[in-house]
Amino acid sequence: MIWMGSLIALVFVSFLIFDIYRVEYVCPCQITQAEARTDRLFAHIVKNRYELLLTDRLEPNQQISLLCDGNAQVFTSTCQKDGHFSPALPKTNCLKAIPPSVVATVDNTCPHTMYLVGFWYGDTFMELYRSCYDARTTKSHFSISMVYPTYLNSERPPTAFDKDGIITPADEATFQLNSIYNRFEYLFGSGQPYVRSSRSLSFDRGHLTPVADYSFPKLLRQTNKYLNVVPQHYTINRSNWKIVENWVRAQKDILRVCTGALGLLELWDGNQLVSIYLAPNRNPVPRWTYKIISSISTGIKYAILTSNNGWETQKPNPSSVCKVTPCPTTLNPTGTGYTFCCDPIDFIRRNVPNLAGVC
Repeated sequence: MIWMGSLIALVFVSFLIFDIYRVEYVCPCQITQAEARTDRLFAHIVKNRYELLLTDRLEPNQQISLLCDGNAQVFTSTCQKDGHFSPALPKTNCLKAIPPSVVATVDNTCPHTMYLVGFWYGDTFMELYRSCYDARTTKSHFSISMVYPTYLNSERPPTAFDKDGIITPADEATFQLNSIYNRFEYLFGSGQPYVRSSRSLSFDRGHLTPVADYSFPKLLRQTNKYLNVVPQHYTINRSNWKIVENWVRAQKDILRVCTGALGLLELWDGNQLVSIYLAPNRNPVPRWTYKIISSISTGIKYAILTSNNGWETQKPNPSSVCKVTPCPTTLNPTGTGYTFCCDPIDFIRRNVPNLAGVC
């Protein structure tokens, strides 16, 4: 029976080893489309105050708060190790939802007016992003936002854009196709080669802070604001610029992103260049758009520059604004338009020194 005792000892030792090296598997909690679609505000507590939750996936033991207006009780839930929230997240709307707000503030990075976009909860303002905007010329200079990893493919909001009491209906109309066509006919004469008809696509309302950076419909709707857009050639906005935006989100990292516009687009009229404004001295079309991306965890920084001239047929020389460097191997802007990666320190110093230390 010695062999039986040895077998029992072996089994005992095996269980002991298994227990010592046992791995406890835990799962993150993924917020679903149905849970995200409500008009509740998804928030969490950071340093004893509420901040907007900008990711849709939480780790075990992380807590989430869903906020409504009208003195409604805060709904609080915690991510469990099995990948479920306890208690389960509600799929119903608030009796009274918290409305969005736009707040003008003083910010040394912005030589015009800095507008904070977000939500008030009591006396706490929960910022989504901020935009440096000049209402005098209807020009968005740059936006600053935080980008967190997201995994939901949220539905795009309706195409309506908010004026926020900052621009007039006449300013809004300058983005319309027929208005752009009439403007080009005025600038270049009848039969000009750039915008063929009043129905031709020309310039999109190109987002600085993108819609798809957010998961929750209540948040992503707040990107549809005129203080957050520039006239961007539609072929570039829907191709190379979209490739850049998708690359930023694909990093699955916590990032600070500054997105802006540089210069003024000029197009040839015979042997002279004409500056492009979509209204007399208002709503200027930028020559370039850019993103400065900074990783919070690693400190790695990128600057990416994209041409906004949808009519150019040869690669432009960006040396006046960019010291070109190789792009990351995962970024392949091979669509319509011309995109360059720049030395970020040099780019900030030459173009946006006001953003040094911020972006």
